[in-house]
Amino acid sequence: MLSPYPLLEADSFSYQFITDAGISYHVYFLDYSYMFADYLDLAGNVYSFNIDVLETKADITTADERIGITVVEVFRVFFSRVENVSVYVCDSSDEKHLARKRKFDFWFWKYNDGSILKEDGVAVVDDMEILNSLLVHRNNPRCAQIIFAFKDLNARAGDK
Repeated sequence: MLSPYPLLEADSFSYQFITDAGISYHVYFLDYSYMFADYLDLAGNVYSFNIDVLETKADITTADERIGITVVEVFRVFFSRVENVSVYVCDSSDEKHLARKRKFDFWFWKYNDGSILKEDGVAVVDDMEILNSLLVHRNNPRCAQIIFAFKDLNARAGDK
């Protein structure tokens, strides 16, 4: 069985790892509470999930199953606090948002042990669709309210 790449923890919300192919990744969570400003009672533990390539010496399209396993390990640590909530927005600036969504969906399908719930959303702003997903621990005491807020915020995204 494959294991995750060793993680270098910068802080409790930021990690780096280097693949066997020499690709350096930064995986991190940023405060996303401002997006839940209409739901202040839920906003305190909401973070955006981000993954960036810092440096590469290889073809980044090479399939490496350990990358997904490592990202899942980061989420496992993040959700060790069941109150934490993560939103993943598929960056569309380079028109690769659908590929990002497929990859993220695949990782979730393959590695989720059932403890995390995923709610997919689409926010339409200025005629542009923004694909996003909410991840919440099934034991989060506010799970239902968080999912409702996420759906509502996506539905009203173009109103602001």
